[in-house]
Amino acid sequence: MMKEKLIPKKLRKEPLIEAVCELRFTSDKDSISDLLPGLIFQKLSERFPKIEKLPASNLPAFVLKSDPNLRYTPTIKLTGEPYSIMIGEHVFSLSCSRPYVGWDKFSLIIVELLTLIRETSLINHPERISIKYIDILPDTEKLTLESLNIDLQIGGNRITTAAVQLNTEINAAEYTHIIQIASPAKATLNNGQSFDGILISIDTMSQTIPDNFWLNLKDFIDRAHAINKSMFFSLLKDETIKLLEPEN
Repeated sequence: MMKEKLIPKKLRKEPLIEAVCELRFTSDKDSISDLLPGLIFQKLSERFPKIEKLPASNLPAFVLKSDPNLRYTPTIKLTGEPYSIMIGEHVFSLSCSRPYVGWDKFSLIIVELLTLIRETSLINHPERISIKYIDILPDTEKLTLESLNIDLQIGGNRITTAAVQLNTEINAAEYTHIIQIASPAKATLNNGQSFDGILISIDTMSQTIPDNFWLNLKDFIDRAHAINKSMFFSLLKDETIKLLEPEN
């Protein structure tokens, strides 16, 4: 029997660059991207003091609604470090940038904000919720693709140090994972700090939204987070995890 892989509670050498929770929804109301930011700002202006329009806000509303490639594009951003809220006609997201506050704190504010937007009665039906984590394994640890549980071959030639951009989708019963692996990669934060290494992005999306979604919101996102975290550590070899100094 294969020994179950232990998942650390956290890593001392934190590779996380950004964590995102996104809700896609439908609404019978118009101008959600105009109404919702104001309602959130009214309630949480001290915590999200900065509000700005994004480039997509210059597009006509009918274009954003009719073009499937733009349907979930945010038009308004509210910021309160380390968090950012993005809102569009059919999308709401909350992100936490580095330094990460940890899932316990992040999940609480996710639930608080999703509960708040539900109480506005602007959202009729949630379509999909996802938890996305973007990590960069630092090049200071001299990691290569051989540090991951992947085996890339082209014409019988193993790819270990060459530049790679890999995008794939893994379907499971409850969730779909959209995985991106890029090496080498660079990420730059809003404060100008940059990180180089191997990028691993995992977007874990719900296959369906249950009828009791709002009543069991915390349990639902906790489950998505646990599945996302399990997928991340399944991509790392044991020796790679040790280099990142796990804490249990």
